[in-house]
Amino acid sequence: MVCIAELFAFVDLHASRWRLRRQAIFNDLSLVGTLPQYYDRQGFPIPADPDTAGDEPGWFMPVLQWAKLKEDLAYSTVARDDLPDGSYLSTVWLGLDHAHGIGPPLIFETMRFANAIETMTLPTGRELAYHPELEFPVPGEAPDETTHQLRYGSEEEALAAHHEIVRRIVLREGH
Repeated sequence: MVCIAELFAFVDLHASRWRLRRQAIFNDLSLVGTLPQYYDRQGFPIPADPDTAGDEPGWFMPVLQWAKLKEDLAYSTVARDDLPDGSYLSTVWLGLDHAHGIGPPLIFETMRFANAIETMTLPTGRELAYHPELEFPVPGEAPDETTHQLRYGSEEEALAAHHEIVRRIVLREGH
């Protein structure tokens, strides 16, 4: 069984090729728009192949493919654990690069949500119900270090961190 530290070292090693790309971007900021922004769950860019049968231009195709994948909850959900206090930890595939082309694509996210439902009033006057976010321990950091959100470049890293966060929450809360 691979420990968390070894997995993070593996991911960092394989993400190092992005360091050279990041430097090229800082040297020439015109490259930012040329990087793929949408990625499948395996981390491959969603291609911008022209749809010869349709009317849409080729550059529009990745967002349509991404939207189809996002509709599938089984595809988008990496892990979800109900915690002893009634909250839950959720790790999902985002598909959209939240590193914005600077460094390896960050396409997975972990967040913790309360069981309680709150409402907010939108500017349109419509009310929106939601689960408020909660802090959780950061894997690989001191036990008292917390955050509201973590993002990752690979499903393996996201899943390993998710399981470590659940373990830390359960230990911290004494369940």
